[in-house]
Amino acid sequence: MNMTSLSGVNLYSNLWEKIRDIQNLRSHSYQFYQKCGFEIVGVMPDTNGRGKPDIYMAKSVGL
Repeated sequence: MNMTSLSGVNLYSNLWEKIRDIQNLRSHSYQFYQKCGFEIVGVMPDTNGRGKPDIYMAKSVGL
């Protein structure tokens, strides 16, 4: 749905640079979760079709 700069690009090279430089293009919810303390811990390229990745987020709890 082209909501972030990770959509429609080759994520199989320089993945962590692309995650570091991620841009929210159309109100993707990852920024809401970042405000809640979550961090992007990975991306699965092409999960939802070519150029449509899933963004994985996590947060440490109870430490």
